[in-house]
Parts: sequence; C-alpha cells; structure tokens
Amino acid sequence: MAEQPKRGSPLGNGEHAQSSKKQRGQASPTAVVKRELPEEGRRGEELEEEVGQGGGAGAVAATEVMEEPQLDNLRMGLTLFHCRACLLPLKPPTFKCEAGHIVCETCRVSHAQACGGAATYAACADVDAFVRDAKLPCWFKEHGCASYVVFYQARDHERACPWAPCYCPDPGCGAFTSTPRLLEHFRADHPSWPVTDVSYGKPYSIEVPRPPQGLHVLVGQEDRCVFLVSSSALGPATCVSVVCVRANGDAAAGVPQFKCKLGADDTRGNGIMAMLASVESSNLSGGFAAVEQGLFLAVTPKMAQNASGEEPILKVRIDKLGHAAANSTPSPAASSSGKQLVATA
Repeated sequence: MAEQPKRGSPLGNGEHAQSSKKQRGQASPTAVVKRELPEEGRRGEELEEEVGQGGGAGAVAATEVMEEPQLDNLRMGLTLFHCRACLLPLKPPTFKCEAGHIVCETCRVSHAQACGGAATYAACADVDAFVRDAKLPCWFKEHGCASYVVFYQARDHERACPWAPCYCPDPGCGAFTSTPRLLEHFRADHPSWPVTDVSYGKPYSIEVPRPPQGLHVLVGQEDRCVFLVSSSALGPATCVSVVCVRANGDAAAGVPQFKCKLGADDTRGNGIMAMLASVESSNLSGGFAAVEQGLFLAVTPKMAQNASGEEPILKVRIDKLGHAAANSTPSPAASSSGKQLVATA
C-alpha cells in the first residue's frame, strides 16, 4: 500500500498539502460572531464584538468618545513634582542631568554649580507629560470651587480663585467662606444690610448707611462681584467708602479691577462729587471701617440734616476696568493713606 502523504507534508510537485480544517485566526474579518448569551447583557456583548471586529471609521469614532480613566485617590511624594535645584514645582520642559536629577529649564545652568554630573542634560518628554497631567483639587474645594488644577499652576489659580474665602465684616460673626456663599450669608443672617444688584457704569442712589455697623451690599450683575458700602463716624461727620469683597484681588493676575464714583446729596441739592480712582479689594479679615480706608467721602453734619429728617442720599457708580497684570503695583490713589474728600453744604 502506497504511503499517504502526511498533513502539510511536501507533495511531488513541491506544493504543500492543505488541511481540511481552516487554521485558527483566519476567519473572515467582516464576519460578526454572535454568542448565545443570557437575555441580560446580550445586546451589550454583541455590540462589543461588532465594534472590535468592524475596524475603519466606526472603530475610531468609538475610541474617541471613550474617556480616559482617572485616579482620584493617589498618594505620591511631593519631591517628584519639584525641581531638584530651585525646589519649585516642575513645569515643562524638564531635563535630567547625568546624575539623574530632574530640573526645570531655568535651572540647567545653576544646577551645574551644585552637581558634578550636570555637564550634559537630556530632555525628559515622559516627565513633561506627567507634570502636564498631574492635577489636584483646588485648595478652596470646601468653599465651593470644583476645579482640578495642574500642580505647577495651583498657586496661580489660588491667587485668582473666585472661591477664596473671606470674612463677614460683622465683628460678632464668625462666618468665613467664599464670596458667593458670603452673599447668601448676608441675606440670611444680616437682613438689615440692603442688597442691590447694579450694572457697571450706571449711577445708583442709596441712603447713606448708618454707623457704626451701617452697610449696603452691591452685587455686579455681570460677574456677581460683591462690593460693600460702609460708613463710620469721623468726629461729627460720617465717612463712606467702598470695597470689593475678594481675597488677594489686587495682586492676582487675570481678575477685573474697578473704580468708583461717590457723591452725597440732600433734599436741597447740596453736595460735591468725589471720585475714587480705584476700588480696593479685601478679604475683610480685619473688618471694614470706612475711616480706615485710604480714600473716603466725608459727609458733614450740615449735609446730613434736612427739614424732612431723611437720610442724605449717596450716589454710587462702579466702573469695570481692565484685568490686573501679574505683580501689578497699586495706583497712588489706592495705596495712599489718610486722604479724604469732604462734601460740604
């Protein structure tokens, strides 16, 4: 009996015999494999297999809509995020010296003075990607900020964060929270302080707040910035000033600045307009007394008295200026002390 050729053995013509069964992995790429599954979850499994075997634009689109998983609770040493030379947060581009120290671009020269292996540096693309994506919740999360901030930008965000906490100006009140929540606190716990929404660039007439704890709250309709109009006694006169309630507002880059015009008037039409070149910002940690401000309007007793016995009218207009530049220097009007504008009859 002639010997049968073995499966896959060479034939006489030099070709190979083919197996009667297809080899694994050679199924048609366009075929859809359908499993018999329990009713629950069957459709999901079928869709997964169709996407996995489909390819083309459909598969790319499915990949694009998928969100990358995030790690929320991860503990790491802070030294990994800081330059080994200046000890400040690392930001791209980063470099590694021959001794293995990761430094920022600024420190490539100065680090050579402290490290004998700092003759040459290699760019660290992997570290760049890491520090670009490493985020942490805002320091003021408990006060309402929901932002996650890149680590090396955290300090800049903190300086300009609108949720940075401020104090209630009432000496007997311990409220300490963000400006939006502080406004809610004013409405709920200090109903004697009027709250008025204002548009920038438009004048408003309000009564002069009565000292010692007289306050009137103004809220910008455009951006919900909060301003306090406060009065306090200055001898026989009443002095009035305006402050923007926010933490580090004057020093932070990217936050709006304001100027204010104040004028006092009575029913006889007596008065003089006073202009505040800029409105200072405060977190109210020391309260807010108008007489302690650099620039204020003093209303004399003669103006405060009239035949009807009504309070004199205060005219207020707040103008929104440009945004502050980093490390900007306050204007002379904002940094001066002991100046006053006196309204006389």
